[in-house]
Amino acid sequence: MARTPAPPGPPPPHYRPPGTPGPPSGALLPSPQASPSAAASGPGGIGPGAATAVALVALLVGIVAGFFIGRAYDDADDTSLGPVPTTAPDPAPSTSRPPGDTIPQQPPAAPSPPATDLPAATIGSLDDPVPAGQAYVLGLYEIEVVGVDRDAAQALAEHSAANPAPPDGKRHVLVELAVRFTDPAGLGNPGSIPFFVSDGSAEWFGFDASCGQLPRPLAEAGLIEQGDEARGQVCFTVPADVVDDLALGTESFAGPLYFALP
Repeated sequence: MARTPAPPGPPPPHYRPPGTPGPPSGALLPSPQASPSAAASGPGGIGPGAATAVALVALLVGIVAGFFIGRAYDDADDTSLGPVPTTAPDPAPSTSRPPGDTIPQQPPAAPSPPATDLPAATIGSLDDPVPAGQAYVLGLYEIEVVGVDRDAAQALAEHSAANPAPPDGKRHVLVELAVRFTDPAGLGNPGSIPFFVSDGSAEWFGFDASCGQLPRPLAEAGLIEQGDEARGQVCFTVPADVVDDLALGTESFAGPLYFALP
């Protein structure tokens, strides 16, 4: 029995009926049309919902990977600069005062004493006394011989008729001094400075003198502060034959200190 021929179907995509001119050289052949079911399924046969989910997961993975990669680059940059030194923060200042014996207390700097303009050497010895009219810093005091009266009997008598005349063969020697105090933290008493006169073989002190009442006694100058000056007199009764050889002396830590009399 003869087979009944099948009804003609649609021509293949690249079918060209007889007599139809061929496509020009180099022209692209028409692509087959995708079936509606394939277009609706999305690429690879995946549905629209699944494709969206895959895209979101890929986006999240990219964000996370980018974050960690960026941190890795930052850490690499930081380590290239070397380790960052770490220092402990300064402790908060204490408001309580520490015990006094934990911090050595430095005394305030003392002001520079007045210059004497004298060479060190042996200045102040009996053979090289401080020149007359030149101040000398001794401890807390600056001492200067202002003047001298080698025969002060008349001046003492004029000041007070009760003052006795010097004994036979002796004279009253009246020395005027200027004393300045140099310590900024206290008071000075020029009257407490011991003075004497000497010719190199003997010494005569004011408390042994018989001068009587002095016109301006240094012993009554009172207390003075830094920068203050007290002027006053000291008197000595000495043999008449030594008055031209006398030097005024006082005590220092290094021994006697002598001033020349003008």
